[in-house]
This record gives sequence, structure tokens and C-alpha cells, in this order.
Amino acid sequence: MIPKPPTRRRLTLQAAILLIGALIASALLLSRPAPERITTPRLAPLVTATVMTPRSTPLVVEGTGTVRPAAEITLSAEVGGRVVSVSPKLVRGGVFSAKDTLFKLDDQSYRNAVSVAQAEVEQRRVDVAIAAQNQLIAQREYELLRQRLGSDAPPDTSLAAQLARQQPQYEAAEASLYRAEAQLADAELNLERTAVLAPFSGRVRSESVDIGQFISPGQAIADIYGTEAVEVDISLSTRQAALIDGLWAEDGAGRTPAVVRSEFGGSWHEWNGFVERASGALDEATRTVQIVIRVPDPFAASAIRPPLLVGSYARSRIAGRAVEAYYAIPRTALRDGPSVWTATTQGTLVSLPVEVIQEIQDTVFLIADMGDTTKVIVSDLAVMTEGMRIRIADSNETDTEAENSETTTVTHNTGAASTGPARRGGL
Repeated sequence: MIPKPPTRRRLTLQAAILLIGALIASALLLSRPAPERITTPRLAPLVTATVMTPRSTPLVVEGTGTVRPAAEITLSAEVGGRVVSVSPKLVRGGVFSAKDTLFKLDDQSYRNAVSVAQAEVEQRRVDVAIAAQNQLIAQREYELLRQRLGSDAPPDTSLAAQLARQQPQYEAAEASLYRAEAQLADAELNLERTAVLAPFSGRVRSESVDIGQFISPGQAIADIYGTEAVEVDISLSTRQAALIDGLWAEDGAGRTPAVVRSEFGGSWHEWNGFVERASGALDEATRTVQIVIRVPDPFAASAIRPPLLVGSYARSRIAGRAVEAYYAIPRTALRDGPSVWTATTQGTLVSLPVEVIQEIQDTVFLIADMGDTTKVIVSDLAVMTEGMRIRIADSNETDTEAENSETTTVTHNTGAASTGPARRGGL
């Protein structure tokens, strides 16, 4: 069955219903109360601050380096020959004293050379004696002839010439004697050099010699170092080096005390030393100054403390100059300038210029115009500007929120106007 199309009356009724609904909706919207405005505080950033206490104790300059001998040489023989004996002390790690004989060479040929030189000296002494005697004889003959002929007689030219030749002959004989004596001294010195002696008390780092080995003059035999003292080289910035009193003194009056610490067997041990000297130039690569710390008698071991071994890693602490008043802050508190952020009593940021005098790991030592109640900001914020409001972590939160907050307006829609307290949150 085919449905009948809607009549005009029905269409008019439907349109009227839709129009009435639209009017009712518009009326409801127009009669809705205005949105309630609620103001909420926006809190200032929370920071950590601390009141710095001034210090007056002497500063300490720290550095690290490797222990090395104060004296170290490559031992060699000044003459050549075959090795006939080697001291049992001439082994790696061996300990010896000054003037100890470390090894000997076959000295027979050198003894023979001394004998030949001695004979040559005796021969030249005889030649000098003969030349002196001939000169004396010629002088007497000439004087006798002059007496016999008289003073008015012409001189005998041949006899005068013979007398004149005697002096150069004597001088030549005397020069030959001097040369022979020098050759004898060289021969005796070479004979002494067949026994190689230790130039100082020390230890053997390495050696390469054995009995029967033939060595040449100047050939390296062993590396030895002295045990009287060791040195530790540390690199310091110019700022750190400036804290050492008397660093550039030339008379040794500026020997500032230092303590050297080194680890052995899991324990740290200490040795007393002093600043020996400083390099006269900056390192071109690192722009640092090389400081040399000297430790006397480092090998005096005991049941408690081992010797300060060459090649070991060491930490050094040098007594620095005294500063009347300085402060220590965490490195994170230092800003560009250099400066630090401080908190005012009104809860705002203020930048304070400082003078950095030393930096050790995560601590910075500085001089600044701080009062007894100045609070330094030690925490880090992404953005920090002059005059910015902040909250101090250790202050009263209620007071801080009231004083250091900014307002933010939030709107909430309610179904009807309210005369009571505002409600947070939306519908």
C-alpha cells in the first residue's frame, strides 16, 4: 500500500514545533548566569640557598703527579775493555752506596801503559838534566874565554852562538818532560777508570752487563737513580700558583711546605716535602706552570710506611698563602662574570660580583662583599634574571606563597548563580 504524502497542515505543525524548541533553547542560553571568575596563585620558582660563613684559614693548593728521581743517570765506562767482575749490587732493584765499585774491566794493558809513561817521564827528566848541564858548561867556557882574552878583545862568535843554542835546547827538554808527565797522568787516570764507581747512593733501575762482556768507551751499562730525594712534578694554573708564597725566590727562602700522599697496598701514606722550584715558562698546550716538589729521604721505610716508590702516582698538598676572608661555594653556584645569585629579604634575585681565587674539584673559593645574612643561591634554574621572584626552600611556605606569587584567573561555568564560596574545578 502506497503511503499518503503529508498534508500541508501536518507540515505547518512540525515547523511550529521546531520553531518553539529553538526559541526555548535561546531563552535558556540567554538566562544562564555569567561564568564565575576564580583567581589562583602561580608560585615563584623554588630554589636552595645558604648563608656563607667567611673563612680565614690558609688556603691549600692541590695537585697530582708522578714520583721521579731527583738524580738519574745512565752509567757507562770511560774506557773500553773486557769485564772481569760485576758487583752483586748491580742488578735491577739493587741498592748501592756512593763510591761502591759496581764493575771492573781488565786493567793489564792500562798498567802497561802506566809503566811506559813512567819510563818516558824518567827519560825526559834525564834529558832536562843533560840540557841544563850543557848550558852550564857552555856558560863557564864563555866566561873563561872572556877572562883570558880581556874585555877589549872581540867576542868569539862561534862560542857565543853555541851558548845561545843551549837555552832553547833546555826549554825543549823541559817541555818534553811536561808532556811525558801529562801522558803518565792520563795513563794512571785510565787505569783508575777500569773500576767503575757509583757516583752517589742509589738504586739500579736496569742493567746490561756481565762478566766476559767487552764494552766500548761510553757504552750504556745501567740506569741508576739516587735515593737521597725524589721529586713530584705537578701542573698548576697561574691562579693556583699565585697562592704559593715565595714561589720565585732564588735563595731557597721560599721553600713552602708540602705533603705528598701515595697509595700502596690499598692504604694511603704521607711524606713531608717542600716546593723546590717552578718552571720558568708556561706550557704552551695547557697554559699551566710546572711546580717541582722535593721529598727528602723517601726510601726510609718502616713497618708502618713503605718507601715512596719511583713511578708511583702521588697527590700533593701545598700550604698556600693566608687570605683575610674568603668563601667556599659549590661550583654549581658560580655564574658567568664571575658572579653568584643572592636572595634579597623581599625574595628576589640579585647578582653579586665575586673574585675567584681557587677551584678544587666541585668547590670554588672566592672573595666577595657578603654580609653575615647574605644568602647565595646554590641550586640551578633554567632561567634566572635580575629581580626575579623566588621561593627559598627552607623558608615558610605559607608566607612565601602569599608574598612571592602571581595571580592567574580561571573561569568555571556553573548551572546557577552562587552566593557561597567559589568551588574549584569545572562541572
